Amino acid sequence: MEPIGTITMCFPHVDEETRSVLQSVMDEAENFGDFTEKLCDRVCAEASSPLLEYFALYFAWWLDWLTLVDRLVSAGKVSDLGSPILLLTRARKGEVVSWDDSKKSMKRALMAAPNDWLASHLYLTWRLLADSYYPESDIDIRPIDAITSSVETNKDLACFKTYLLYLKALEYDRETKRKEMIDQLRKALVVAREFDDEIIIVDIIIQMASRIKQTDVKQAIDLLISCRELAEKLGHKHSVGQVQLELGFIMQLKGELNAAIEYHMDYKKIRELLGLDTRYTSYLIACMYNQIGQGEEAFELAKIAVDFASSASTIRLLPRPHAELAWALINLGRYDEAGKELAIAYELATKSGHFGQMEWVQLVGGILDKAEGDFNGAIAVFEEVLENQKNDPVPVLQNICLINLTEIEIKILTNEALKKRSDLSGPWMAKLVEHAEKNDLPGIVARALLLKAELRRKQGRFDEMRNLLKQVQKTAKAPSMKYLNDLAISMFPDIIVD
Repeated sequence: MEPIGTITMCFPHVDEETRSVLQSVMDEAENFGDFTEKLCDRVCAEASSPLLEYFALYFAWWLDWLTLVDRLVSAGKVSDLGSPILLLTRARKGEVVSWDDSKKSMKRALMAAPNDWLASHLYLTWRLLADSYYPESDIDIRPIDAITSSVETNKDLACFKTYLLYLKALEYDRETKRKEMIDQLRKALVVAREFDDEIIIVDIIIQMASRIKQTDVKQAIDLLISCRELAEKLGHKHSVGQVQLELGFIMQLKGELNAAIEYHMDYKKIRELLGLDTRYTSYLIACMYNQIGQGEEAFELAKIAVDFASSASTIRLLPRPHAELAWALINLGRYDEAGKELAIAYELATKSGHFGQMEWVQLVGGILDKAEGDFNGAIAVFEEVLENQKNDPVPVLQNICLINLTEIEIKILTNEALKKRSDLSGPWMAKLVEHAEKNDLPGIVARALLLKAELRRKQGRFDEMRNLLKQVQKTAKAPSMKYLNDLAISMFPDIIVD
């Protein structure tokens, strides 16, 4: 493999033996993934220093290769220096790891760090994942302030500006400030490239594409394809999986839900290969099934995610699975149970400090109001969610809100309004059609056609209704959108379309 900064940036700050071992393993390896596996093999087979053991754990952690982490643990190769990272990997597996325990482990590790560079390396590595798990990190700002000050005054620590910018981007993400997040990620990418930190470069690009997709699908796909090529070259299997996941999200926002499920299943297979738990991510696929009304499938998957997350210390990750479980219960007509589940989701979302999580919980609350016949309450919820999308749009949320608002609009049409024989049910159908066509969302265009067909049925315009259903049928021939056939049959069970 070619030397990369992810490895070599530590060379001026480690002892000769550690540097020599890292260099020799790099000389033998085909790519970074192979380097990480070979380094873990060597550390497990030989007597090695705590510092070398730390790097073996660190590289395996960055690759999300938990089977390698497990081998290091079994071989007794995790010292105080690596303990904070190990605790976070256990949290990812669903074990309960408290903020206090994690912080105590970090204090011990910092005392074992041989110099400021390695102390910063360790702390920022830990903090990147800890911020995603623990709301307590939001107010634990003194260490970050101290490192920021050191990075600004000490050229030896300049490489860590990438991490600080990344952490700020994650803060903006929790506040749903996507433009600001992308700006921070771009700055982080410049610094990461300066120091040739290719592993974090892959991670940053995936995060950028994840946010850019909300407003520019083509650019996001281009970023993801180039990122997948880099990840494959590096042997970074989990990032290949994350690209598949993001492509799945893009299919979801386009309304191509069968393709979205396939991409998510690819991601699940890669996680299993690396020894990562797949139970939590089940809620993502549950969301697809909820959108097409398949409550049983959604319930089973959301329940898996809830059971996993509820047994762990992951408040920031809990609201969505509970919201998806509530939505599945709504699809199954079990409204009382859905209300109880939603109350749990609201409480957790409030504690999480993550506005994006609250938006999803709020959305499902509107869906429950609609199912129970509280159309005014549902309309108020959907309109509020849409209002929040004006500056930082999330097309998936917009899709769901506009579809539900149009369904309500059709339901509450008066006989007087139906006699006017308008081609649209009202302003919400007009906005749904405009949104779907303007943003090139073929699955959502088809959903709008189904709702137009429902309107034509209520108006008694049956020939036009059948023509609209034929258009949907044509779209549903694409493997990525075959769910539309089932949806059309469930909405029009007595209608035969030639």
